[in-house]
Amino acid sequence: MRKSWRLILIGCGFWGTQGMADQYHYHNLVVGERAMGLGGAFSAIADDASGVIYNPAGLGFALSSDISGSANAIYTKKTVYKKTIANDDFTEESSGTLSPFFGGLQKLDDTMQGLAIAFAMYSLDSELKDQDDVIENIGSLQRFHRTSNIRSNTTGYGLGAAKRLSGNFSLGVSLSWIVVDELVQEYQDVQYANTGFLAQNIRTHLTASALDSAIGAQYAVGTFSFGVVTRLRSLMAENYDYGQDNSTNLPAGSSTPGDTVRGNADIKFKTPLKDLPMEVRAGVAWFPSAVFLWSFDVIHNTAAEGDIFKREAVTNFATGAEYYITPSIPVRTGIFTNYDTRPAVESGKVNQADHIDYMGYSLFFGWVQPNSQVAGGLVVQDGEGKAQKIGNSANIQTVEARSYTFALSATHSF
Repeated sequence: MRKSWRLILIGCGFWGTQGMADQYHYHNLVVGERAMGLGGAFSAIADDASGVIYNPAGLGFALSSDISGSANAIYTKKTVYKKTIANDDFTEESSGTLSPFFGGLQKLDDTMQGLAIAFAMYSLDSELKDQDDVIENIGSLQRFHRTSNIRSNTTGYGLGAAKRLSGNFSLGVSLSWIVVDELVQEYQDVQYANTGFLAQNIRTHLTASALDSAIGAQYAVGTFSFGVVTRLRSLMAENYDYGQDNSTNLPAGSSTPGDTVRGNADIKFKTPLKDLPMEVRAGVAWFPSAVFLWSFDVIHNTAAEGDIFKREAVTNFATGAEYYITPSIPVRTGIFTNYDTRPAVESGKVNQADHIDYMGYSLFFGWVQPNSQVAGGLVVQDGEGKAQKIGNSANIQTVEARSYTFALSATHSF
């Protein structure tokens, strides 16, 4: 019966690292019309409306007023937990809802030389998952059924302004309202040949809103440009609802079915996030010619301690390049990291959360006309890490993950 209990713990253990939406990676989506192609390495450029996100000081170097938008037309993600149930892999898949960026930049040189303002509406994270798994006839396990449904969005609405104080130096500020809404429902039932069973249903709902304020600077000298921005985030409201219903006829420590035991819990957590990380981003861009540029960013987020979500400090990197094949056709490519802020999974511990570090790659092609441009391309993220999908066991699984985002963008200058 030891194997039976191990399988019961498989069922219980899925909740040790339940499928809540992702508050532990900061670069799940790369946003912005031009920034997407550069892998998010944009703080030393940021001369369009996405400067509200990357570095508001870049707005002061904009060559023209414009309006731009982008959308993730296709998003898919697949995570494989190696040898999780018996000797079989366990796979989770999700897709993304429409994740747009829309913004505009207005130069105000007629009012004050070097002044520019911008607005942006953007999605920082978006996930849609409908998981339905049935596993049958493994040892004494007769049937294991699990469903997982996630609806998750983190959205920002921002304003920014910059003043170019000289021909090569600009200061900027931005203020964004961030809204988080993550709804998760997971259900599982386990049935055994000896008529034992376990059924469990868990519902969680995280809502939060925050102010995101940033101050940035950008300096250009020769063929180089340097950017730095500090971003502070202040929670204005947050709430986390947790509900659980379960029933079983296998009492703890017993291998013989007995009377059915039922339980439930409904809990509200007032400070699930408690605080949000501060971000410092610094970058450099090199413009050796009119047809080529290279950019590099370092992005550091501080630790954030919450009652539910606890995140370690993390430093990510991004680099990108742009090259005009012809005067009308640019190609942009980028490489970036998306590291996990949860602790690394260690042997000898139980109920540990997944830890998956991602490496991202972007490739976009554009078509440029005098007052407009369009672009399309692909962002791929490959992840590797460790997990403990069986929460009440010291067993550790290797995890492999991959996501694809196909995006389209357009800009019109005036």
